[in-house]
Amino acid sequence: MLAVGELEEFDKAPVWLKDEPEILALLNAALDRYDAQPGESRRRDVSLNVARVLPSLARMDAAADQLWRFVQALEQMGVLRIRRGRHSPFDPDWTNAKVAFNASAEPRLRAWLGRPQVEPELARWRAAVSAHADAFPGGCDVLLARRIAIPGRAPEEVVQAFASISSVRGPLTLRQLSALAFWGDSKVLDDRAELIAALFPQLEIRTRAIVVAVYLPEQYDDVLFIENQDTYAEACAGRPEAARGMARVFAAGFRSAAGRIRTPDGALLHFAGADAPHLRDRFGAWWFGREAQDVRCWFWGDLDFAGMQILKALRMRFGDVQAWAPGYAPMLEALRSKGEGRQPDCVRLRGQVDPGETGCPYADEHLLPAIRAYGSLDQESLVDV
Repeated sequence: MLAVGELEEFDKAPVWLKDEPEILALLNAALDRYDAQPGESRRRDVSLNVARVLPSLARMDAAADQLWRFVQALEQMGVLRIRRGRHSPFDPDWTNAKVAFNASAEPRLRAWLGRPQVEPELARWRAAVSAHADAFPGGCDVLLARRIAIPGRAPEEVVQAFASISSVRGPLTLRQLSALAFWGDSKVLDDRAELIAALFPQLEIRTRAIVVAVYLPEQYDDVLFIENQDTYAEACAGRPEAARGMARVFAAGFRSAAGRIRTPDGALLHFAGADAPHLRDRFGAWWFGREAQDVRCWFWGDLDFAGMQILKALRMRFGDVQAWAPGYAPMLEALRSKGEGRQPDCVRLRGQVDPGETGCPYADEHLLPAIRAYGSLDQESLVDV
């Protein structure tokens, strides 16, 4: 090993540094700690336990003594301070010692190690938000505390996109606002309604209406909710026969059970089938609760836990909704007799949750027990029921 020798010039790395991997590791560990600090905390000292970062000291031999002299040399150069811990007269000087790096030494360490400072992402985000603080009428605290990353976009670009919303005049939906502000991407603001409300409290956001497809026959006393689009299309064509005299509704699974599905602003009814305004008016009056009618409601969907969850939710929105036996019975037979269903553990692997009970006797006494015993079956698997 090289002797420490005289102190090197202030702005140059010690000539021995490149040959001392543990000292290099010590200095890199200090810079790692600086990089991990939030921007406002970068003036704090970084303290490291020498026993953890300089494992050779544990040998307590001549090489350990030399390594410690290098640490002492760095202290004389003002790079670090040694904080000696308790130890007996017979213990080495470095026992229980720590080394502290002052923030003023950080630039020199970065020059020595060739590690330019990379501003932490949160600090960069907060700087960008602060630069546009005037664009947020509701204040920007919520945005300062919550960095939003968009792949391929720098923090400054994302903040600028949020700031551009200040010039928008509503009302419009979140999807429309997102596409307008975020480079045509309509989904950035999904699940961020509360954030937009906090930043722009005066901006009116319209609730996105759920489009409900309804097929009306000339006469009906029953309404059949159908979970999947292909099966709904088949039902509109009169397959199965048992659905011909029913009003058929498709609102894409769980959307048909959403809280706003029965409000004029929350749902948009699109009709097919009988071209009779009085039938459409009658259906709309029942759907939106303007007129009480003696209508029986049924549900037909996938034979799985998710389908049973939809049935349970529909009963909260439309009253005594029952599982539709003409549709489920052939599926139940296929599941039990032909072994066409997935195994029960596969249902759980798909992230579905057993609803326990739905309140519908047919579902609770026949369908759910079969799902638990045999697995699940998709509605589309039976084309001709």
